[in-house]
Amino acid sequence: MITMQNGKFTLELNHTYNTRKENVFQAWTNPEQLKQWWGPEGFTTTIDQMDVKAGGHYRFIMHSPNGKDHVIAGIYKEIISNEKLVFTWKWENNGSELEETLVTIEFHERNSKTELVITHENFSTREEAEEHNKGWSSSLEGSLLKYFG
Repeated sequence: MITMQNGKFTLELNHTYNTRKENVFQAWTNPEQLKQWWGPEGFTTTIDQMDVKAGGHYRFIMHSPNGKDHVIAGIYKEIISNEKLVFTWKWENNGSELEETLVTIEFHERNSKTELVITHENFSTREEAEEHNKGWSSSLEGSLLKYFG
């Protein structure tokens, strides 16, 4: 769902996984696990940096099936173990006109399953929010879902 408030667009997505939230949180915070699923389907990821602590930096290089690399980087703002991750998001090579946005991920236990809620905010255009919706949806409903088998 994409909404607008104060002239900026926000994307919110959720998906449920048939595993405990501790497992899903680890998939987001353990570099060895994250590189196995991160990115839209068909992509592979190299983790250049991943310091999962408040103030820590991350930098991921997503390799598309057509050979193009997409570099995303940011800073972890808040980490509550098994509950919440908040981090900034900035593309390094997709055009300097793209601003830094903010991602909040919440992990909710639902009868031994995990509901993951992603809020990605501060997009200047609806088009940017829609493009990120495609990428996140492919990652959540494809790559991460397959990771948990």
